[in-house]
Amino acid sequence: MFIPIRTDYRMTRTPWVNYLLVAINVAAFVVSYRWMLSTGATPVTHLLLDPDNPRLYQFFTSIFLHGSIMHIVGNMVFLWVFGNAVNDRLGHAGYLAFYLGGGVLAGVGYILLGGHYPVLGASGAISAVTGAYLVLLPRARVTLLMWLFYFLTTIEVSSLYFLMFQFAFNLWMSLDARFGGAASSGVAYAAHGSGYVFGIAVTAALLATRLLPRDPMDLLNLVRAARRRAHYRRMVQTGYDPFNPVGSQIADPQRRWVDAKTTAAAPPDTPEARELHLRREIAEAWSRHDLPEAAGKYLQLIQVAEGAVLPQDQQLDVANQLMAVEQYPAAADAYERFVNQYGAYEHIADIHLMLGLLYGRYLHQDAQAERLLRLALDSLKDERKRQLAREDLEALRQRR
Repeated sequence: MFIPIRTDYRMTRTPWVNYLLVAINVAAFVVSYRWMLSTGATPVTHLLLDPDNPRLYQFFTSIFLHGSIMHIVGNMVFLWVFGNAVNDRLGHAGYLAFYLGGGVLAGVGYILLGGHYPVLGASGAISAVTGAYLVLLPRARVTLLMWLFYFLTTIEVSSLYFLMFQFAFNLWMSLDARFGGAASSGVAYAAHGSGYVFGIAVTAALLATRLLPRDPMDLLNLVRAARRRAHYRRMVQTGYDPFNPVGSQIADPQRRWVDAKTTAAAPPDTPEARELHLRREIAEAWSRHDLPEAAGKYLQLIQVAEGAVLPQDQQLDVANQLMAVEQYPAAADAYERFVNQYGAYEHIADIHLMLGLLYGRYLHQDAQAERLLRLALDSLKDERKRQLAREDLEALRQRR
């Protein structure tokens, strides 16, 4: 059994709406459970979503009801772990509308896919939330509680792998349920799968239309980067003739020459061309010591080309500039790219120290901060810097 207990996403606001949704779900369960214990009757049958005679209000009431303690606990764990971050990214009003919309569309999907029994539970809405998390934060790390018989431990995995598995499993079970295979399990997989599809599709559309701010590490950018890498590999494998760019290695004997004075070639609007143009602008700004301009163009560059790294001096100066203007997440990412590309840099311990301070003091990613500060402490020669690393390590220990 694998249970998510936290992620490494650091929020910029308090997710009050998600707290409220968790509280409403728990309160509704406690009230209905106490009533059932005292009377022996189920007081909320008419509030469940009945696929044979659905009422409009049931699409909303059913998503706040649960059938057992394990049901409510499992759902609320997922909602707490993934919902807080989605609330942070969508805002309060947007998140509330998204949650309710996901619950309603999950109910619609359950009916259309042939649900036979009245259902209850927030699973469809929570599936929409986790689908949104998959699109928004595929590179976030999820800590899972792993419980195998008598063995209990925690592991960290990418949210991309964990949530893609959840999505694929629920989608498969949804289709299986359509033909009766999972109907007897008592789990509304069709609602889960429909919620995931809603969450992924709506969030991807919001990013594609720029209604949500884009992030260099969102799923759309990862897919685009993967396509670019695949195109580059194909180009390298088949060879590339600059005089015959369509891919053929044999010159076309019918090629006609055009007088260059009579034609005007527009600059190509491709990711590769935009990347090259931005690199030139960064180099020009850096050469005239305009680091704010260079840093601004660099932030545009990493939107266009995932994994882009500048020449060593430029990358380090841009990272320092982002740190100076307190763009801490972007600065940390720039330093990380520097470490990955220029690991043999003679002062790499200083970069480890800077990253450790960034993660510990400003981004609150304590595990990464501790790892980097220890790396720095092992290599630093300057006693003042070593003392700084020790002080921050001690602060991290006290914060636990």
